[in-house]
Amino acid sequence: MDVHNHPEPVPPASQIAVLPFLSAVEGLLSATPVDKLRLTIHRVMNREGQEFLQQVCPYLPLSDTSKATGGRTFPVNDGIMGAAYESRKIYRTGFYASDDALQQDLEGEQTKAKSWLAMPFLGPDDQVVLILFAECNTLNYFADDDRIGQIVAMAKGFCRLHDYLQDSPFANLRNFPLQKGKPNRDGGGAFGVQEPIDCELPKFISLTSFNYEAAAA
Repeated sequence: MDVHNHPEPVPPASQIAVLPFLSAVEGLLSATPVDKLRLTIHRVMNREGQEFLQQVCPYLPLSDTSKATGGRTFPVNDGIMGAAYESRKIYRTGFYASDDALQQDLEGEQTKAKSWLAMPFLGPDDQVVLILFAECNTLNYFADDDRIGQIVAMAKGFCRLHDYLQDSPFANLRNFPLQKGKPNRDGGGAFGVQEPIDCELPKFISLTSFNYEAAAA
C-alpha cells in the first residue's frame, strides 16, 4: 500500500500545538530573501504495529490555496527526514559553488528545490519524537551554519514549553502517549547532496511522543 496516499487524521490540538512555532520559524527565515520556502513538522506515530513519520500540519507559509497535506505518512527511512531519523542528527544540503554543480550531483532528480533541512527533536531516551522539514529554491540557503543555529535555538524553546505543558495548566488539553512500533523502512534514501552536521539537538526532558488531544475536564 502506498502510505503517502492514505493520510490519517491528526488531532486538531496537535496541529495547533506546532503551528505557532512553525509560523515563527517561517517569519524568521522570510526576513532574508528566500524563494519558495516550505516547512512542516512530522511526528513518529504507530499504525498497525509499525512506526511511520506523519506530517502533523500543512506546509507553511499557509494560504487560501494551501493543500491539505497534514496526515500523510512516510516510512522512517524516507528521504532527508529518514536520514535525520536514522542518524539522530540534523541533515541539510551541503554548500555548492553553483546551481550546475548541485544539479549534476542530483543526477536528474525531478525537483525544483535546491536546499533542504531535516532536524530531529529527541525524547528523554534519545528517541526521535518530531522532525522539522524545510526546503526552498534558494541555493545554499540551509548551508548557512548561523541560520541553522537560530532554528535550533527556537526548537529548544519549543521543547521547554512542551515539557512544561506535560503537567498541563489547561484542564482540557492532554498529550496522550503513542505506542512504540517496529520502524517501517520501505522508503528510499536521501539525495547524495545531503550531509549531517554536528550540533546539539533540541530535546524534550519528559515528552516521549506528540499527540495532543482535547480531553474531558
